[in-house]
Amino acid sequence: MPATMVIQGDGWAPNMVKSMQLFQSVIEQQHNVTVMDPRAGIVPISPNVVALLLVKGDSGRTYRLTVRDVDGTGLHCGFTVEGARWRQDLLTPYVCGAPVASLCLQSTQHDLPAGDRAVSLVLSLLRDRQTAMRIPLLAQFITADRAILRDIGMFTDEGPMPDFEDPMEFVEMEPDEAHEAPEEDPFEWTELDELFHAPRPAQEPPVPVDERDAPVEADARVIREEVLLRAIEEAEQVGLERIAEAFRALL
Repeated sequence: MPATMVIQGDGWAPNMVKSMQLFQSVIEQQHNVTVMDPRAGIVPISPNVVALLLVKGDSGRTYRLTVRDVDGTGLHCGFTVEGARWRQDLLTPYVCGAPVASLCLQSTQHDLPAGDRAVSLVLSLLRDRQTAMRIPLLAQFITADRAILRDIGMFTDEGPMPDFEDPMEFVEMEPDEAHEAPEEDPFEWTELDELFHAPRPAQEPPVPVDERDAPVEADARVIREEVLLRAIEEAEQVGLERIAEAFRALL
């Protein structure tokens, strides 16, 4: 049986029910939106979850939207948006250090029923490249490398916020042979990727004779700093100063 949304709850006002029915009808017409089962363990099991969706934006990024009826009346609903570069990263429960980040995206139309606000949020995520033009935090998320997302807990209007959990509590999820993480789909490589992440022409410096036989040690910290510096430089070149500042804060 396919997963469904809750479109009517005990004590819900008629306008809330009608709003959620509208939300369901819109979702059914979007092939890039998948309704998930809230009991599958992807998010904490709660009777207040009325909808759990995976939304694929036109940037190729995937978002997990959770809608909760906070007090059971339908009058106070909360929205949680998490994003990842790979869909697979959102099909497992969130753990500290995962390449998944929360996005501080909330509807400003608080006078509307929850279903109407959810429709607006889903449509904005489906057209995330267009939405990013007016919401800088979404642009920061779209341009972030998957490796950088491991260090970011949330994207806010003030910039990326680091994950403050104890690094000792990180859970490394080693994929087994049956559930190996898929390679990134080359057909999802977007213009934004070309702008921010296209590899530069290789320019290898001459190696001194006395160092040619020296062992090469991979320094993960140096590699990460080089990635961030390159992202900062390329963002500045195209006039995206706020994104450059956000990446600079991660150094």
